[in-house]
Amino acid sequence: MELTRANVQDGIITEGCDGDVRPILDSFLTLFGTNKPSLEQIWAAMDFVWDNLGVNYESPNETAIDQFYAHPVWLLNGLFVEQHAESLSHRRQFTAWVAAQKPQRVADFGGGYGTLARMIAAQCPHTDVEIVDPYRRPESVRACEPYDNVRFVDDLTGPYDVIVATDVFEHVPDPLSLVFGILKHLRVGGQMLAANHFAPSIKCHLPVTFHFAETWPIFMRMAGCQFDGKVSYGQTYTKIGERDLDRRVRKWEMISARSHRFARHHRLLTRVRNRVFHTLRVRSA
Repeated sequence: MELTRANVQDGIITEGCDGDVRPILDSFLTLFGTNKPSLEQIWAAMDFVWDNLGVNYESPNETAIDQFYAHPVWLLNGLFVEQHAESLSHRRQFTAWVAAQKPQRVADFGGGYGTLARMIAAQCPHTDVEIVDPYRRPESVRACEPYDNVRFVDDLTGPYDVIVATDVFEHVPDPLSLVFGILKHLRVGGQMLAANHFAPSIKCHLPVTFHFAETWPIFMRMAGCQFDGKVSYGQTYTKIGERDLDRRVRKWEMISARSHRFARHHRLLTRVRNRVFHTLRVRSA
């Protein structure tokens, strides 16, 4: 059965989900007491699965991590996004920005359920849109079938004109290694939109990434990108050259992490840290 897209009026609809996951999704909705859950309820569901699978960021287990990101709770999250006004507003702004670049080829890295990719495909019918996500589900693939210009792929195969990564880097233990690798697939002159949430909202946001909340643009500059501006809660960049992840970058990563750890307990140190990294950002611009 074709998946029925949820919307703001109807709430989350599980009718078109595969039989192996629908009871799980329905049980969460029963627990919520509504098919229009809040964002906090979705986060609580994710935390429940994280704890139930025994995932521990301090001593990560790859099997448990794979089970977590393959769990139907992420399908629930995708369905939630399509009926949540604020989430849709963010994605409309991202879509408008992508369309303004007039790209021929776009990659949505970590695109999950594919909502943003489908919105881009609809607004840019002559643009090839690729969703790079190793945990795609059949429901996600079926939702994309009406669009001839969007498809799921296993890996990036650049060059791309635009790469989008929304809510990705806070989930991985080494964001710099990942973003430097992603940028190898972006053409020089191409644009990247990174919408990050380096904060402890849910347990799968790894604390080792939180120091990037203030310093991410600096490291994007070190990765060969120029900061262009903000779109919703995302930041946009233009790739101006090829860069490698070297010792200098790792040194500044260490400084960023350590200063964040100390400064968060002292207001004066927080101001000093922010001033130092602001100066570094200005000089590198």
